[in-house]
Amino acid sequence: MLSCGTTGPDSLSHRFDFASVLMNDPKVQQTPPRILVVEDDPFVRDVLDIYLRGEGYEVTLAADGNEMRQVLAATTIHLVIMDLRLPGEDGFALTRYLREQYPVGIIILSTRHEIMDRVVGLECGADDYLTKPFEERELLARIRSVLRRTGALTMPQSPRREVPHGKLPYQGWILDLDAGVFRSKSGPEVMLTGNEARLLAHLIRHAGKVQTREDLMSSVLQREWDPMDRSIDVLITRLRHKIEVDPKRPVMIKTVRGAGYMLNHDVASQHSAA
Repeated sequence: MLSCGTTGPDSLSHRFDFASVLMNDPKVQQTPPRILVVEDDPFVRDVLDIYLRGEGYEVTLAADGNEMRQVLAATTIHLVIMDLRLPGEDGFALTRYLREQYPVGIIILSTRHEIMDRVVGLECGADDYLTKPFEERELLARIRSVLRRTGALTMPQSPRREVPHGKLPYQGWILDLDAGVFRSKSGPEVMLTGNEARLLAHLIRHAGKVQTREDLMSSVLQREWDPMDRSIDVLITRLRHKIEVDPKRPVMIKTVRGAGYMLNHDVASQHSAA
């Protein structure tokens, strides 16, 4: 039977001590919270990295317990998002280690849906437990809740880029930037994250023209392009899964080999958002 040791009043007071440490740390009050994502799936790591940075958080990534310990030894971390199925030590053991050693909030993010896994995760010291697949806005709400409870009260500043507004038409669709919705006359509404909406808005404004990864990185994420940075590719993949009928055979967002991406300006009217 899964177990993470006994819990009781002592463990609860241990958490409150951690919270008081965070509240009295001037670093916490002066900088946006830093989140450590411990996840061995590179795609999930990239998705979380892009989304949380887009919400104004500082993000550090680790693929296993060893990398997690290296990060914690070098950097102040305010919240850890922990996967359970990790190489080497699993997420339960790492959660208990974190709770005993560091004043951090902990959210377990796992494909394991069983009630017993949730119970053990919380007994190990996690502040919250969310299952995959997850809704990004729900994860964001839980992150804010845990940070409030643990004492990392400083909220991140809004992303340092111009936030587009209004509505953009495209081949029978409307991108509503204020609502974060892409809709067609006949199809259902597709909800987009902030970065997805910014990316699609940029592509619509430059429909029919190739946009390099460097262009997209600068305009959408306002970061310098790094050949090893897959942020734009991950965003394109996510956007295709939301708006293409067949994401593996995209009609709207085309890949231009060796150059970048292009929004097709001549899409058949019967093509509708997925």
